[in-house]
Amino acid sequence: MSIIVKSILISILFFTGVAIAAPVNVETEERVRYTSSLNAMAMVIMNWYGNLILSPEQIVFKPTSAEWDDYRKHYPQQITQLQIMSTDVRKLDNGNLYRFVVNTQIAYENAEGAHSQTMRDIFTFKVPLLAQPTIELIVEEEVEQVENIPEPAFNRSHYKAREFAYAWLAHLDGVAGDSTVTQLFSDAHYAFKIGSDTEQGTVESVMNKRKQYLAHGGHRLHSLDVLFNDSNPEQVTLELIIEWKGVNQAGKPVLAKIHQEIKAEIQKNGIWRMDTIKEKHVLPDIAPWSGLLC
Repeated sequence: MSIIVKSILISILFFTGVAIAAPVNVETEERVRYTSSLNAMAMVIMNWYGNLILSPEQIVFKPTSAEWDDYRKHYPQQITQLQIMSTDVRKLDNGNLYRFVVNTQIAYENAEGAHSQTMRDIFTFKVPLLAQPTIELIVEEEVEQVENIPEPAFNRSHYKAREFAYAWLAHLDGVAGDSTVTQLFSDAHYAFKIGSDTEQGTVESVMNKRKQYLAHGGHRLHSLDVLFNDSNPEQVTLELIIEWKGVNQAGKPVLAKIHQEIKAEIQKNGIWRMDTIKEKHVLPDIAPWSGLLC
């Protein structure tokens, strides 16, 4: 579940469409490009692998829908579990292209019984600044049969929850989503607490108010816990621990550790929609986190 990500460079003048008055240094600019690109690509990766796993839930993968059926032939058909073992992201010479390597272990079934294999996929992403990424190329590098089977936890719900979480972080980072993605968050009630200061209201209004504390920077997911409601299978709660690094409205460096509780509803079409977001800021960790993606 841990992922190693190399350095990414960029310049940026706007955060979620609003000009930032505070002075911004190169380190902060790098952070904005780094987190927004990473969160946006992670959202697509989680969707991609979630689509491979057997489930009655249908998930549409829009950016590569025309290529999906052909590429799906590279994988076993009856996939029951899929575990991401490691990944590596590198920025290519072209400013908008990234190489995202994913090593997975896949459990599947056929007429001969249950099997497991490892695979390595190399994705080339085009990620314009604060925009949705698209997959330019996918290369399957190696396949090896193995004996052990991934844990049952790595099912489609595992990846759906992470797709949802990374889409939300990309949204907070200012990545422009299509109308379908934006609607997943737009109607939620957002409550924000930092110290004795509190704000609440719509997602848009609270995001604007929180910029006085977190003006220019980016979010990185440290951990994610998913709780399903046994009495109501259409309700799910996500517990996120997030690191934010950047500057406040006065241009002063800020390191924040954020706890978010997101309550979502699973609609009949399988799409998850936010109902409420509760955000609380706690004392940040001084030592850097070793993992970059969950």
